[in-house]
Amino acid sequence: MRRSLVLTVSTALLLATIARAGTIKIQPTTTLAAETTNNTSTANSFGTQTNGNAGAGNVSKINIHALLYAANSTKVYAHWMGWFGGSNHMNVGYSSTDPAQAHRQVVDMMNRGINGIVVDWYGSGNSIDQATQLMMHEAETHSGFTFAIMVDKGAIKWNSCSGCTPQQALIRHLQYVAQNYFPSPAYMRVGGRPVVTNFDVDSYTIDWNAVRAAVPGNPVYLFQDSGGFTHVISNGSHSWVRPSTTDYGMSYLTNFYTTGKWYPTEQTTGASYKGFNDTLASWGLNRIMGQQCGKTWINTFGKINSMYNTSTQLPLLQLVTWNDYEEGTEIESGIDNCLTIAASLSGTATALVSGTTLNFSPQGTGSESATVDHYRVFVSSDGSHLMNLTDLPVGTRSLNLGSYSFGPGTYYFFVKMWGRATIRNKTSGSVKYTVTGVVIKSPASGSTVSNSVHVTATATAVRTPVKVMQIYLDGTKVYEILNTSTLDRYITASSGRWHQIVVQAYDNNYYYFNSSVNVYVP
Repeated sequence: MRRSLVLTVSTALLLATIARAGTIKIQPTTTLAAETTNNTSTANSFGTQTNGNAGAGNVSKINIHALLYAANSTKVYAHWMGWFGGSNHMNVGYSSTDPAQAHRQVVDMMNRGINGIVVDWYGSGNSIDQATQLMMHEAETHSGFTFAIMVDKGAIKWNSCSGCTPQQALIRHLQYVAQNYFPSPAYMRVGGRPVVTNFDVDSYTIDWNAVRAAVPGNPVYLFQDSGGFTHVISNGSHSWVRPSTTDYGMSYLTNFYTTGKWYPTEQTTGASYKGFNDTLASWGLNRIMGQQCGKTWINTFGKINSMYNTSTQLPLLQLVTWNDYEEGTEIESGIDNCLTIAASLSGTATALVSGTTLNFSPQGTGSESATVDHYRVFVSSDGSHLMNLTDLPVGTRSLNLGSYSFGPGTYYFFVKMWGRATIRNKTSGSVKYTVTGVVIKSPASGSTVSNSVHVTATATAVRTPVKVMQIYLDGTKVYEILNTSTLDRYITASSGRWHQIVVQAYDNNYYYFNSSVNVYVP
C-alpha cells in the first residue's frame, strides 16, 4: 500500500516538474489604477459634458505623428487657451495661472508627441498674458517644445490702449510680443524668424504694411483660410474648424491644402479637430459639428494623408484645440470612440484549468478599425498589480491561454483596448482564471536546512475547494490537515543527507495534485 502511494507520488512529481518547466512568473510592471485612471492634464474633477467633452480618464499616448503619413516631418502644435480659473469662463477644475498646471499640460502634450502650442492671446496685462508667460517658462525647460502667439481679435476689442485705433492697438500688442516673447529660446521660429498668427483681426481695418514696418524682429506672419496665402505681407496661412460646413469641413480642408500647394514657399498650417459644439458657451450660437465617435478626428488626418506624403510634406499642423472646453473642441481629456471592451473565459473547464480561451470584443456603436490601435492583455495575481502579457492587433477576438505555462494559482486577466492617438483607452473587467496545483513557498528546492524543516505551501483547485493537504518526507506521509488551502508546518528530517519533500492536496472530488522540493540537512 505504501509502495503504491510512493510510486503514485513520484509519478505525479515527474508530471508536476514537466508542467512547471518554463512557468510564467508574474512580475508586475504597472497597476490597474495606472491603466484606467486619468493620465492627462485634465483636472481629476472634470466630468463628461453634454457638448461632447469627455470627463477625465485614460487616453492613448501614442504619438500623434503616427496618424500622419509615413516619414512625416510635420511640426504639430496644439491651440491653447489660457483663460480658465476666472469667473468669466467655464469651471474646468484648474486655473491657467497655476504653474503646476502649466507643467502638467506641457508634459501631457509632449507625451502625445506634440511639438508646441499656439497661444490664443488677448493682449498684455491680464490673466491670459500671465498664463502665457507661465507656459513660456515651462516650454523653456523642455528641449524642443516651442510656442507661438496668435493675436485674437479680442485683444483689440477688449484690451486696446486708451484712445487707440485698432491699427495702433495691434501694433502695440505686437511690439509687446516682440519685446517679451520673441527673445525666448522656446519661441517658434521658421527660418530663424519668429512666427505670429492672428484670429479674425481682419474684422478691423488694418494696414499690414504699416504693422510690418513698426514691429521688430522680422516675424513670419500667418493668416487664415485659403485667402490667407495671398494676404498682404503673408508668409502662409492656417486652417481652422468650420462648424457651419455640412461635410465636417472636408471640402474646406481640401480647398485649403490645394491652395497651399500653389504657394510652396509659404507655410501651410493644417488643422485637425474632433468636432465643435458651443451649446455650453455663454456666447454660443448652437453650432455643432459632430464627433462621429472619433472619426471626425481621424478623418482630418486622413485628409492630410490624401494630399501630402514623404516627398510633399505638410510643414505645420495645428490641433484645434487643446482646451477650448466651451466650444467643445478640446482634446485635453481625450476623444471618446463610443466603444467599451468586454472579456470572458471559455473552453471546457477541467480538473486542471478553469478554461482554455480568453475572449474579448469591442461593444458599442463606434468604429474599431478607425479608432482602435491594438489590444493589450494584462495578467495579475492579485487583481491590482499587472504584467503585460501580450499585444494583439485590431480584429483579434481571443487568446489561447494554453499557449502559456501558468503555474498553480488564481490569475486575473484584463484586456485594454488601446485607442489611436488621443482616443480614450478602455479596459475590460477582470476575468478570473484558475490553474490547479500546489505551490511550495518554503523551503526552497536545493537549499540547506536544519533538522526542523519549515514547510509552507498553498493549493489551488478548479472545481471544488481543497479538502486535504499532506506532507510526504521521502515518500512517507508525515502530516495532514483538512479543509484548508494553506499549509504551515515544521517537520523533522534526519541529518547528513538529501531529502525529498512532497506537498500533496486533494479536492472534494478526491482529485489529487502535488509539488516537491529537494533539500539537504547537514
